[in-house]
Amino acid sequence: MNRDIAIVVFAAVALIVVSYQAGYLSFDADESENAVTESDEGNTTETPPSSLDEIHPLATTCLDHSGLARHDHMYLLIRINGELVTVPENVGINTASCNESGANMHVVHTHSNDGKLHLEMQTDEDVELGVFFDIWGYHFDSTGIFDYRVNETHSMTMSVRDAEGNVTDVDTFDHFILLEGQEIFIDYGPRA
Repeated sequence: MNRDIAIVVFAAVALIVVSYQAGYLSFDADESENAVTESDEGNTTETPPSSLDEIHPLATTCLDHSGLARHDHMYLLIRINGELVTVPENVGINTASCNESGANMHVVHTHSNDGKLHLEMQTDEDVELGVFFDIWGYHFDSTGIFDYRVNETHSMTMSVRDAEGNVTDVDTFDHFILLEGQEIFIDYGPRA
């Protein structure tokens, strides 16, 4: 009887080891970057990578109003599945990383909830739209916005009206350079 138990235990351990090596089992407490999750419908889907996996260095820069080389304003309008999204007030103001007396602002921030972005810098360098999304704490790049991803049924477009009133479709998304007077429109929804 002891030999039969030993064979069963050995077989169970061997099955666990083979399952672990094949990737069917994980002993990590954290989910992997592309962990498989189960949706409400019972279908399995991969958790997509996020643009927040690599934060732009300018997103962690803190400043005050002294010695500014740039103080530009632009508007951001976002529509998801036909519904406008409110860009909240005080994004990038008094955050966990920028909360010192005086230096309490991120490079790109809001004061109101009307989509007006304030770009303030003590150097004169290009700032990408992705910096604001990193500060805001939401995914945004060519693969999608927030938790919404571009796929066979949904697409995302981005257009910009410049200070002269010219409207251009752009595909640089998070790498788009912010400039004074722009109106940026991001639209995610079902493919036509």
